[in-house]
Amino acid sequence: MWALIVIIPVLLILAFLAICWAVYRWLRRRIGYWAGILFLTGVSLPVFYSLYTALHPLDEFYKDKYEQITLHPFPASVRIINKDASYPSLPQGHYQACALIQVAPQEYRQLQQHLAHNSQFSPHSCVLDTGSEYYRSQSFEKVAGAIPCSRYAYGYAQKDSFQLLYIGLLNDGKSIVMYRFSI
Repeated sequence: MWALIVIIPVLLILAFLAICWAVYRWLRRRIGYWAGILFLTGVSLPVFYSLYTALHPLDEFYKDKYEQITLHPFPASVRIINKDASYPSLPQGHYQACALIQVAPQEYRQLQQHLAHNSQFSPHSCVLDTGSEYYRSQSFEKVAGAIPCSRYAYGYAQKDSFQLLYIGLLNDGKSIVMYRFSI
C-alpha cells in the first residue's frame, strides 16, 4: 500500500513531463524553436509557483490559520513578524504552522477577551511548559522557540484528536504567537 502512495505520484509526474516534452518537440518542429521555449516557460512558471507556495505558504495561509485557531476575524492591523510551516506529510497530511504576529493594542485586548470568555479554549499559559509535547516542532522552534515562558501573558489552546491549536499572547500587549500542531 505504501509503495502505491509513492509510486502513483511519481508516475503522474513522469507522465506530465513526457507530455510536456512531446508537445515541446512538436512545437519546435512545426512552428519553431521559440514556440517550444514559450510553451516550456508557460508550463514551468505555474508549476514552480505552486511548488514554492507549497513549501513557503503565503500570508493568506497564516490569515486562515489565525481565524481557524482563534475563531475570530483577522485584524486589519496585523503585521507578520516571523512565520514557518512544515510541508504536509504523506499520506495523513500532518503539518505544523507557527507565526509571530503583531496587532494594535486594542485588537490584542479584544482577542484576549474573546479567548478568555470562549468555552472552546482552555487556558494554557505557555506551550513550552515542561511536560508539554507540543512545542517540539521545527516550525515552532524557528518562530517562537527563543521566547521564554515569562514573556507569555496569556495562552489558550484547543485540542481535538487531530490537532492542537494554540494562541499565546505576549506581555508586550501587541505580539501574538499562533501555532497549529498535527497530532
